[in-house]
Amino acid sequence: MQPLKHKKRLVLVALILLLVGVFVLVWGRGKSVSRLADDLQGDDAKGRRHAARELAGLGSKAKEAVPALKEALKDPDKRVRYNAAKSLSKVGSDARPATGALIDALSDSDSGTRYYAAKTLAKLKLKGEDGQAAVPGLIGTLKDSNPRTRYYAVKCLQDIGAEAKQATAALREASRDADKDVRQAATGALKKLERKK
Repeated sequence: MQPLKHKKRLVLVALILLLVGVFVLVWGRGKSVSRLADDLQGDDAKGRRHAARELAGLGSKAKEAVPALKEALKDPDKRVRYNAAKSLSKVGSDARPATGALIDALSDSDSGTRYYAAKTLAKLKLKGEDGQAAVPGLIGTLKDSNPRTRYYAVKCLQDIGAEAKQATAALREASRDADKDVRQAATGALKKLERKK
C-alpha cells in the first residue's frame, strides 16, 4: 500500500510543477512589447531601465517598440540608453526609423551605447541622405576607445560608399589602427571609395 501512496504523491507534485511551469510560460513571460514601450517612456527610472533591458532581450520581436527605443536613446539614464541601443541592434533593419537618433548616439558618453549605435548603423547599410548625415559622426567614431566600435564605424562608411568620400583621410588613418580588424576594414573601405571616383 505504501508504494501506491508514494506514487500518487509524486504524480501530484509533478502535476503541480507542470501547472506552475505553464503559468510562468503563459503569464509570467513578461509584458507585451507595447506595454514595455509605454514603460520606456514612464517617469520611473527603474521602470525605464527594466523595460529597455526586457526589450533588448526580445531581439527582432521588439520592432514595434522602435519609436520608443528611438526616444530612449536620449534618456538621462545611461543604462536605458545602452539597452535601447542594444535592442535596436537586435531589431536590425527594422530599426531604420531610429537612424537620426542612432547617429546622435555615436557621441554618447557611454561607450556601450556608442558601440551598439555603430553596430546598428552598420546593419542598416545606410545610403543617400541618411548615409551623408551619418558620415561626420562616423568619422568621429573612428577615434573611439573600443576597437569594435571603430570597426563598425568603418563598415558603415564602406557601405555608404562614394557619399563618404569626406572620410578618406580618417579612413587612411584607421588603416594604421592598432586593431587588425579595423585596419583591414579601413583598407577595404578605401579601396571601395577609390573605385567610385
